[in-house]
Amino acid sequence: MTRNSSYWLLQSIGWFAYAMIGVVVSFLFYDSIDVWVILAQFFGAIVMLLSTHLLRYKMKLDGWLKLRLQQLILRLVPTLAVISILANGIIVGYTILTTDIIDVERFSVLVFFLFSFQTFVYFSLWTAVYLIIYFFRNYKKEEVEKWQLETAVKDAELIALKAQINPHFLFNALNNIRALILEDHMKARDMVSHLSELLRYSIQFNDNEKVTIEEELKIVNKYLELESIHYENRLHYEILSKKDLERCKIPPMLIQLMAENAVKHGISQIKNGGDILISVDKEGKNLVLEVSNTGKLKKNVGNGIGLKNATDRIRILFDSEPDLELTQEGNMVRSRLKLPLLK
Repeated sequence: MTRNSSYWLLQSIGWFAYAMIGVVVSFLFYDSIDVWVILAQFFGAIVMLLSTHLLRYKMKLDGWLKLRLQQLILRLVPTLAVISILANGIIVGYTILTTDIIDVERFSVLVFFLFSFQTFVYFSLWTAVYLIIYFFRNYKKEEVEKWQLETAVKDAELIALKAQINPHFLFNALNNIRALILEDHMKARDMVSHLSELLRYSIQFNDNEKVTIEEELKIVNKYLELESIHYENRLHYEILSKKDLERCKIPPMLIQLMAENAVKHGISQIKNGGDILISVDKEGKNLVLEVSNTGKLKKNVGNGIGLKNATDRIRILFDSEPDLELTQEGNMVRSRLKLPLLK
């Protein structure tokens, strides 16, 4: 049912009830009433219905519903007074012509205006009910539109972040392959194979907001295999994850970005290379991802595109502020990311 039809139904029920009350009152005050008296009551209800409908149409047409409450009241009160007098004039005229329940000799201007005031009260009550329903519906509609807009903005931000991630990773991987082509073409071929698997994963899950820990760790392993070929014996890595956490969901390429950050800012800066340790654990209702690498903590490491994208995607997808911690522990730099546990 549309909004207009629901208002029509509400008006019709209200004024039909008004007519029925009039019929009952007529039976109480008169010993007998004919069909014309009953018709007069329903005629009055129809006039009321049309009058309130025209008032609603005028409010929408003239933009009254967009006004402040004080401005709306200043326009409504005189308008209600005018249509009350006009509607009451039509009803009284019809009643005098078709029935004898109104004593014309005793009927005066004062009585007419008392009837008009009664009609004014009825119209005011209906208008109040209409405005309450209208503004409540509009409030709910605006709330829905606001949430839809926020969702659309988040989707757009997420698409933009994904568009940044893939070229960044691809650029680094191609640079690694280029460096090996002349030195060891067999290893370069293996790196191309690993890269193709990484890109397949990236394309396959590019439309997904979340992937399982198990799926993510597979791609991380491929990435580190690719990097270990480039760094030969200078890169050693280990991945530790609890089985019961492997079905938990995280944004795709999240751990891979943390691992890439460890290689870029840690292993690549050390002549003899070093170690990378990746662990997946839980802390209360939170999932904890840790990537530790040999190296020294740099002040501007948090400004890299990898960690920035990781935290931005968590903020968008989980609607919560990510808890990212970078610390120096001995000769190891630890990147610790805490996010909501989602299965």
